Amino acid sequence: MSGVEKIYEKKKLIAIVYRKTIPVDGVKFLTDKSNPFQVGIHSRKKGTSLPPHVHKIEKPLTIKSIQEILYIVSGKVKVSLYGTNGKKIKSKTLLSGDSILLVSGGHGVEFLESSRIFEVKQGPYPGATKAKAFI
Repeated sequence: MSGVEKIYEKKKLIAIVYRKTIPVDGVKFLTDKSNPFQVGIHSRKKGTSLPPHVHKIEKPLTIKSIQEILYIVSGKVKVSLYGTNGKKIKSKTLLSGDSILLVSGGHGVEFLESSRIFEVKQGPYPGATKAKAFI
């Protein structure tokens, strides 16, 4: 798919980069249905409305790993991706409007310009001293 880059360590998915140029008409979900995060993009015409709704859960959810999505609101950042063995796989530069889904492995973020990032990850957040294991 144009504007989407999947990054692997061998056959293990590490991250997915989503560029702001992804073509969408209506709504397009970009992650596999089994992924704990369902990432989608809406491109809707003026006057479109979605009926009020709540989301149903068919069965209790079990989260086996913490995933994180970073959306670059403004600026420029470099995200370095690390495999399960702690070795660097590659780095990706993200610009305003781009995003990345961090699926597995590790990551580091370098701010190449003053930047604003919108971050979403599974919670609850256990606090700064318990949330991370540094590589």
